[in-house]
Amino acid sequence: MLTHTRLARLFLLGLGGVGLYMAFSSSSGEELVIIPCPFRLVTDLECPGCGMTRSCLSLVQGDFESAWNLNPFSFFLVALAVAVGLFSETTRSRWERMSSLSRALCFIIPLALCLGRWAWRFFG
Repeated sequence: MLTHTRLARLFLLGLGGVGLYMAFSSSSGEELVIIPCPFRLVTDLECPGCGMTRSCLSLVQGDFESAWNLNPFSFFLVALAVAVGLFSETTRSRWERMSSLSRALCFIIPLALCLGRWAWRFFG
């Protein structure tokens, strides 16, 4: 059965595996074949999640500036995966002690930032 902890660990394991591959093959994230965004294929516009895979790969390589420019939401995603995957009991106990408002803000703020960035790029 896949739990949140197992999914987070699989995500981190996959990210680390691709990072190792990229390090030993001297390839960049641009050269990897990545599943295309269905929203972009249909509309020819970027969705709020576009650039997330390349951003996570840039994080693995230590290129934080490139990761931020591609999609700053990846910092939140990787931090969340580390918290849930590596510190599951600590994360769970802290989560349970938080108020409902604090829990909601943990997701609303990063989501608002991601959508705001997308709107800025789309309309700006």
